[in-house]
Amino acid sequence: MNHPVCDPIDRRFKAPPRKPFQVLAFDCDGVLFDSRDANTRFYSHILERIGRPPVRSDQQGFIHMHPVRQSLRYLLPEEEDFQKAWDYTQTIDFKAFNRYLTPEPGLVDFLESVQDSHHIAMATNRTVSTRDVLDHFNLSRYFDLVVSASDVRFPKPHPESMERIMETFKVKPSEVLYVGDSQVDEALALSTGVFFVAYKNPSLKACCHISHFSELHSII
Repeated sequence: MNHPVCDPIDRRFKAPPRKPFQVLAFDCDGVLFDSRDANTRFYSHILERIGRPPVRSDQQGFIHMHPVRQSLRYLLPEEEDFQKAWDYTQTIDFKAFNRYLTPEPGLVDFLESVQDSHHIAMATNRTVSTRDVLDHFNLSRYFDLVVSASDVRFPKPHPESMERIMETFKVKPSEVLYVGDSQVDEALALSTGVFFVAYKNPSLKACCHISHFSELHSII
């Protein structure tokens, strides 16, 4: 396997620090899990409940990256439809959609290998379902800190979630490696100065690009 090389693709991103990373942070959807099918089913279920057509293919990218409320605003710009949908989300058991999630290959092996040497954190735009998902797949034990959209005033790409991580572990941006898969993650890394690794998305401006968790070992 060819290991990724950290090229200075964008000068706004810093070169790898000389000291080891102290914190490994991850996005959730698209990084820990292949969740596009689950997200599409979830929002299509809501839309159909209020008599609207299911999610279109051209809408899937947005709902994959953004919190529930923002995604519903995008799907349903009309206030009455939005409110009906939002009210319905308060009654949904999110666990029903966990079976449509697929953990990414190599994830558990990687987390097992670094849990004693690094702080492990998450910065996600998932909301109240985040911890249920981790529990469902027996992953909660690996994470020292989970910052979801429900835990901050401003979700990603606002820097608040990453700032919370850095404050908790008392680290500098250069000591944090963040793995994400979307433009929202790219913007978060840019605004906070952390070392950004793009997962399965070569279009992003990042310090490194990977397609499998085993490739992270040569970076950290």
